[in-house]
Amino acid sequence: FLSLLLALAMSFSMAMPAFAAEPYGDPSAEIKPRLQLCPHEPISWSSGNSVGPFTTSPNSGKYLRVWFRNYSGAEVTVILMDGTNSIRVPLKFMIVGSDSGQQGRFVYEIPNPDVPHTFYIRFDGRNSARIVGEIAAAQYTYDPSNPS
Repeated sequence: FLSLLLALAMSFSMAMPAFAAEPYGDPSAEIKPRLQLCPHEPISWSSGNSVGPFTTSPNSGKYLRVWFRNYSGAEVTVILMDGTNSIRVPLKFMIVGSDSGQQGRFVYEIPNPDVPHTFYIRFDGRNSARIVGEIAAAQYTYDPSNPS
């Protein structure tokens, strides 16, 4: 009985650092998102390519935040595309400047969060420049642009 109790205590002590770990993903996030949809990943490709598809989870929040850090030598337009049907419709976009490491983010409110939605994130570089940067997307139960 004592050996089982000690083994259980050791298991809990090994799990504790995982609970204290920082959330992985958007390095600018102060609060952990409900669901990381597009993990924080580096990209390097030509203009017109996209990340995805990724799908929201029902009842995990109605806000989708997209974050991008630009390391390209040109402005990059980041476009959230609807991927639920064969016609990809742009939903929201941002332009991130060409300064090394400049960041941009936007929040999209999911119209019906009770059903899964599929999205893509498309990248267009000015003058078809090669796009280099980091991208992340996460689903939130609250509006991360207005956390109060």
